[in-house]
Amino acid sequence: MPTTTACPDPASPLRYPSGYPPTSARERFFIGVRWLGPDLSFFGRLRAQQKARSAALLDLWGGGARQRAARVIGAILARRLRWPGPCFLPEDAFAVVCGGPRFGTLDIDYDVEDAIGEIEEQLGIAMPACFWEGTATQTLGEVVDALLAAGALHGEACTPHASG
Repeated sequence: MPTTTACPDPASPLRYPSGYPPTSARERFFIGVRWLGPDLSFFGRLRAQQKARSAALLDLWGGGARQRAARVIGAILARRLRWPGPCFLPEDAFAVVCGGPRFGTLDIDYDVEDAIGEIEEQLGIAMPACFWEGTATQTLGEVVDALLAAGALHGEACTPHASG
């Protein structure tokens, strides 16, 4: 009998399932190969979950500069990394958000670099590469908070610029 999987709660954080990314040499070698590599069907669920989010969920950012920055960053990540919508939440895993909603994008590193460049431009702050390299285990909320704090430390407004 086929099983049905309920659509994940849109308000729950975007996370990879346990065991992903794969660590065994065999699974890494066969990633993306059905029946031989790890199951990648969760990408469809992540995409559907993020697509189901409404703008009302942005209130979870708490308003102010944090919410404004999250709105700008979300729009950039959606466009650059091909997510179906711009609504990302503070507890979303930054690695998942940067990984995009599907497996197999060969040039995702370039897309992420372009997104980071645009985020820095829109927030008016440049972060060193070591900052971004250290975000793999952080949530999007932690990244946004660090960007806002860095902007404040450098005496910059760190508020989103108007898009042109």
